[in-house]
Amino acid sequence: MHEEEQICVFERFQTLKAKASRLLDPVVQSEGLTLLQACVLCHLYRQDAAVGDISELAVMDQANASSLCKKLEREGFLTRTRQASDRRVVILSLTPKGREAAERLQARLNHYMELLNALPTDAKEELNRGFQAANQMLDYLFEQTKGD
Repeated sequence: MHEEEQICVFERFQTLKAKASRLLDPVVQSEGLTLLQACVLCHLYRQDAAVGDISELAVMDQANASSLCKKLEREGFLTRTRQASDRRVVILSLTPKGREAAERLQARLNHYMELLNALPTDAKEELNRGFQAANQMLDYLFEQTKGD
């Protein structure tokens, strides 16, 4: 790979990250949340989850996921309850405040989904393939460089 192509990889990652932030930050900030916090609330809106599940979802270690969830608990968005059968497992559930915030977020994101759904089928399929390919590439690179 040429030096120019290596720099281009960094630029592509940064462009995707910046554009996603530009699009989504105003939505999540309207609820006083970060993008990662909003992602957790939207996940919990669909179903309660363990801290370990959030760790996987957020692609972070369990200690950081636990800290993230404790902050959301302090702010009144969720509750943390020890699982009866295994006290080591902490189950997360939305509070009414968290459920309302997740509903408002989803309502705002529905506009984006309507726009995407209006695309021709081949364009949607191409976007989906591109996302899957980028996700596989990042998984591959991460697995190949663990411990570096």
